[in-house]
Amino acid sequence: QRDCHNYIKLLLQLNSTHLYTCGTCAFSPACAYINVQHFSLERDASGKVVLEDGKGRCPFDPEYRSTAVMVDGELYAGTVSNFQGNEPTISRSQESRIALKTENSLNWLQAFVGSAYLRESLPAGNPEGDDDKVYFFFSETGKEFDYFENTIVSRIARVCKGDQGGERVLQRRWTTFLKAQLLCSHPEDGFPFNVLQDIFVLTPGELRWRETLFYGVFTSQNKGGLGSSAVCAFPMHSVHRAFSGLYKEVNRETQQWYTDTSPVPEPRPGM
Repeated sequence: QRDCHNYIKLLLQLNSTHLYTCGTCAFSPACAYINVQHFSLERDASGKVVLEDGKGRCPFDPEYRSTAVMVDGELYAGTVSNFQGNEPTISRSQESRIALKTENSLNWLQAFVGSAYLRESLPAGNPEGDDDKVYFFFSETGKEFDYFENTIVSRIARVCKGDQGGERVLQRRWTTFLKAQLLCSHPEDGFPFNVLQDIFVLTPGELRWRETLFYGVFTSQNKGGLGSSAVCAFPMHSVHRAFSGLYKEVNRETQQWYTDTSPVPEPRPGM
């Protein structure tokens, strides 16, 4: 019965006049706008509260973890999109652009932890010509480790703000989605802390995004690590190096992962 209350899972600044909020609403997620001046829910001309469907933006169950960030009026969210909680998605919605989401292949994902927006297009006239990025942090079952069962792996993923989706099978799907493993271990004996619990993003300023540090709090899946935790830091140059390295691809028939050593096509996928 307690789970049937409305648990607020998302509260973000939409613009200078409104906040955007989503709640579980007794396993029927919904979102609303809050007028900052009066701190009241926005209503339409008839006096009814303006509500939006929260599916894909907010979890059904208050126990499920989710994350979201608002970028120029668009909501980038990582959450489960169905009642059973077995369809985790990373999506973009709001405003006038086409809504995008990951394909239904994240079913091994365990929990979303956090998200962040970095303006990597700065400074203006950036010779790299890069796009702004939205980063997501989560843990999932490492399917590439077929010799271990239920090995939990922590990930950092990113999408480009300018992503417009693809064609045919990639309609309304991300074309820039990439993910990489976050490795955190004891410096002396290599004991792994593989389960990401929280993330903090430290950026000196928008123009100095290259100096960004990602701090993660990790625990261990290993029984020998019960009660212990670790904090690991990941500098932006290491993250960029990982995303610029070799790709791994999954065989859809066998679900086995392998490293693709063939020449990287141009333009590079995920950029």
